[in-house]
Amino acid sequence: MNGFLLHEDSQRVIIATGFSTPSDNRKTGDMIQVWILVKAVSPTEAIRTGLDRLICGNCVHRGHEENGRFGVERTCYVNPGQAPQGVWKAWKAGNYPLLRSLECFTGRKVRFGAYGDPIHIPLSLALAIAGVASGHTGYTHQWRKPSLQGWKTLLMASVDSVAQLVIARSLGWSTFRVGSEASAGESLCASDRDGTPCAICLLCAGARGGLESVHIPPHGKGATHFIEA
Repeated sequence: MNGFLLHEDSQRVIIATGFSTPSDNRKTGDMIQVWILVKAVSPTEAIRTGLDRLICGNCVHRGHEENGRFGVERTCYVNPGQAPQGVWKAWKAGNYPLLRSLECFTGRKVRFGAYGDPIHIPLSLALAIAGVASGHTGYTHQWRKPSLQGWKTLLMASVDSVAQLVIARSLGWSTFRVGSEASAGESLCASDRDGTPCAICLLCAGARGGLESVHIPPHGKGATHFIEA
């Protein structure tokens, strides 16, 4: 079985894939990929209608609304019409059984949020998965919310400026920032530095081992629309 349903609520479904077929993502390497998806419509339709707010919250990389069109000048690196669309269609077809045991995560590397914000996973479940996995990565744009501070041990605060970086670190978050140049104290993403995949680096694992700040230049599908904050 290559994928499982981890959790669902009235608006979202959370799927993990990559158990039997290794990921071919050269940047991340072989990691179990966790997808947070809108239940009612496909990922591309969610962006077109603005319903992607249900999984991405206030992330600036969603793009903006213009004359009733959502997702204008989107800067997110994910191409929703590829892997997210495929995972959503497979879920709709009933191809992902409910996860019954965490055993399949034991000793594996996990990418929380291959698409969507991981804070929609029950925190207790995410902590349990991280506890049996051999490493993980993850990011959230919702790091300012008081109710979500428990996530700082698992996720990086996805910040959009050096000013936000300073605030996030003062709250105890490790940070990850997209920008044209690194600021003092930021490490260049190892994938960009020398091609080291996330599965080997694992620096983006929250604040468990101390505060880290990682920087990466604009990349992926939305890089052409990126504007420095």
